[in-house]
Amino acid sequence: MTTPSGTNPSETTDLLTYPEPPPNLRRRLTLVTALSVLGPGAIVASANIGTGEMVFAARGGALFGYALLWAFLVSAAAKAALAYSFNRYTVVTGEHPMARWATLFRGPRGWFTLLMGVLSIAAVPSWVGGLGVALGDLMATITAIGTGALWATGLIVLSGILSWLGGYQRLETAQTVIVGFMLLAIAVSVVVLQPDWLAALAGLLPTVPEYNGWVAGVYPDVAERSVWLELAVYLGAVGGGTYDYIGYAGMLREKRWGMLGRADQTGVAERLAALPRGARLPLSEEPEQVARGRAWGRAPLGDTVLSFVAIVVFACMFMINGASLLAAEQLIPEGNDTLTYQAGFLTAVHPTLEYLYYVAVFFAFFGSLYAFWELYTYTAYETLSPVFGRLRRAGQRALRPWMYGYILIASLALVWTVGELVVIVTPASVLGGLLTSGLFCLAILWTERKVLPPAYRLTPAGRWWVLLSGILLTVLGVVSTWQLFV
Repeated sequence: MTTPSGTNPSETTDLLTYPEPPPNLRRRLTLVTALSVLGPGAIVASANIGTGEMVFAARGGALFGYALLWAFLVSAAAKAALAYSFNRYTVVTGEHPMARWATLFRGPRGWFTLLMGVLSIAAVPSWVGGLGVALGDLMATITAIGTGALWATGLIVLSGILSWLGGYQRLETAQTVIVGFMLLAIAVSVVVLQPDWLAALAGLLPTVPEYNGWVAGVYPDVAERSVWLELAVYLGAVGGGTYDYIGYAGMLREKRWGMLGRADQTGVAERLAALPRGARLPLSEEPEQVARGRAWGRAPLGDTVLSFVAIVVFACMFMINGASLLAAEQLIPEGNDTLTYQAGFLTAVHPTLEYLYYVAVFFAFFGSLYAFWELYTYTAYETLSPVFGRLRRAGQRALRPWMYGYILIASLALVWTVGELVVIVTPASVLGGLLTSGLFCLAILWTERKVLPPAYRLTPAGRWWVLLSGILLTVLGVVSTWQLFV
């Protein structure tokens, strides 16, 4: 028998205890269990359909053929390690990692949290503006009305208004159904286009990519762009970046998993925030409580595995189609044609599916634009609240008007001054999708070692997964940042 807070009355009040997990989490993780907890990860997967798959996977297939399949798989595995370890810490401890980092690192309070968070927040307008430009150019092309910048401005403003008012439920349902049909058609088109399956299998072996031979003659401006920087944008875009994961972990409070499910969760967070620097978190180490904590840890694992499997499958389908169709026709998604050429993936199945493609793209991109406003408000809140107590007490809603205004002004400035998706998102992808993502992996491992009782830490296999992912993403981020700014 447990109290409403999930604690046993016979246990000491000095140590934190967990609510009872669902029975299916007590057992070994299965597909059914993973499906039962899928939720927050679907946000990341949905957003990536609009960027990582429809744009960058198809573009990568056109530029490099099948040679980048391995890179997308490796990048997705590394981002999955970040998502799982980041969210697992939040569920097991009841506090956001950014809150712990505000006191854990030596030096001025919150410097690491603010540095990582500000870099992530700075990338937010790039994705809003970039997706707005891509969708605006598409609408201007298919309607022959107005310019891409005008369409982008209207769509960004509309998505912000809908997000503010919370009037998106029906649109979200329609998005799920229509995009689902499109992805089914894309899967059929992979077979219809008859790709070179041996070449696709060879693409799973790591190689140094080179632009296809025709790129320099047909697209000289693209050929001048560093191959490494082009690759870095793809790797940073696939699976999202820290601008997504900071907010993603904050939204886990709505799921009430693990320590987040306690009725006194706010008090738990305040108690943990008041601990001395480097102090061990007061988690009960009784066998039953350890078993509960580790059971709750399967929830973010199942959510992460399913969402990233979806990302990998979709990315591979779009890249294979890009290699088999766009490369053969010497077409590269860029500028006003960032989204138009991919319609050929569906018309290969049947000409009338072109209309399904355009409708699905609109819903996918507009859905991502809509989701960004709230997701990135959580990102800003989880960055600033551990350092500024007044904001923490006021809550996420207090930051909402300021974040919405920042996103609106900065994203529209990029629409009207830069106006091209790949150029707009390159710095954001390199910094937030690679460099800070790698540092987050390494910081989570160090944090677990410093403050978690051994029984609650990642398994040895999990630690190696996160460690290798952190090293890979950090190295890629450093090299790409050098290429970008030097």
